[in-house]
Formats: sequence, structure tokens, C-alpha cells
Amino acid sequence: MKLISLNAWGGRLKNRFANFFEKYPNIDIWLFQEVYSSMKEEEFITVEGYEKPDFSLNETLSGYLNLHKSHFCQVFRGIYGISTFFKSDMHIIGSGEILIAKGDWHGGDYDGQGDHHRKLQWFEIRHGEKSFLLMNVHLTHRPEGKKDSPKRLLQSDLIVRFMNMFDCPKILIGDFNLLPDTESIALIEKAGMRNLIKEFGVTSTRTEIYKKPYRFADYAFVSPDVKVTEFRVLPDVVSDHSPLYLEFEI
Repeated sequence: MKLISLNAWGGRLKNRFANFFEKYPNIDIWLFQEVYSSMKEEEFITVEGYEKPDFSLNETLSGYLNLHKSHFCQVFRGIYGISTFFKSDMHIIGSGEILIAKGDWHGGDYDGQGDHHRKLQWFEIRHGEKSFLLMNVHLTHRPEGKKDSPKRLLQSDLIVRFMNMFDCPKILIGDFNLLPDTESIALIEKAGMRNLIKEFGVTSTRTEIYKKPYRFADYAFVSPDVKVTEFRVLPDVVSDHSPLYLEFEI
């Protein structure tokens, strides 16, 4: 089974999407972060020098991934969140979302300090005679620095508590907004999850678009009973984040 996870950066580089999706045609699962699903222009922060976000990005992605079914999880104002696409023949036996970080910004004037709610989107998937748990996350962005904080430690603890309710193979992937040496990352490792970013010696998950010094944001964790056939950071520049590719067996 093959999956790709990408922080889509709101679709600011959507003019590059056609070639990207043509290049990877046989992906079973796509996981996206920073996705909009609105039918009108919204007032949001713009990034100087780049196009506005695609406020109907989830619908744009659905156009490219027409053999997949979209599952959109809103985390902010009903129109912004994370989204997972499955091939239509995949058997989802359970799904949901949980709040893992409470936000203190709900729209309006933005001073660069607050953050909105953060959620974990999860699916229990039947594959042959087995099932596995798949989790898509985009973790809290504040406070700055991608270092530990009480909020981030609690966030990791909640993720671990949730995972421990499932007695099956597990995959946790997405944008964590954390540095590799944080206790927030260590908590997930201590729960028995393999950190593929560390294991495969990845030195950056950001593309040339991203100009800040810290080059880590995205992670992939798997439980020991997931057989990793291939894992790599893809070279494609379709966002300020690099796509993560995982091929695995259950």
C-alpha cells in the first residue's frame, strides 16, 4: 500500500499540481494539511510574493484525485483543516476526529500570536484479514520556535492516549510543527512508534520556498508491526513543505 502526505500550503502553488499528481498515479491514500473548503473568497493572511490560497482547495484536489473519496476535517471556521483521500475501494470501518489542542484565535484581527484549534483525523481501515489505524495531524503552530511547551506536551500525550485504545498496526503522519529533539516527539517514540524521519536520516522536510532556518516540520511514525517497504522525502516543490512518501505492508 502506498501513501503520500503533504502540507499543501493552502494551494498557493496549485499551478504545479497537475504534473505532481500525474507523476504519482498509483497512490492509495493521500493525506493533506492546510486545506480550505469554501465556495467564496475568504479574508485570511496572505503570503507576500505568492498567490492567494485556493479557498476551494479540497474541491480542486478532488478534481485531480477523481478515483479517490475525500474526507475533510474542519478545524477553523468550518472551511479550513486537514483532508484525507482514499481510493474508492478501500474499506473504512471506523473514523472520526478528536480535539488535541484548544485554540485561542477564532478569526478577526490577527496579531501573529494566537492559534486555532488542532485536531487529529483518524481512520480504522480493513485490509484483507487485518485492520490498521491511520492518523492525519497538523499540530499547533504557537508558541513560536517549534520547541516544547505545556500545550505541545499535552498534545502529544493526548495522541498517545488515543493510539493506545487501538490494538492494531498504526500510522501517524502529518505536519507536527516540532523540532526532532523535543520531548513532544520523544513521547510518541516512547509509546513504541518508529520515527521514520530519524530512522531514515532525513535532514529537512521543507522545500526551497521556505526561507526560515528550522528545516523540520513533517513526520511519519509507524508501529513495529507495520512493514515499511519504502520511505522517502519527495523532491517535488508544490508547497513550502516536502511531500512524504510511504510504502508499507500490514
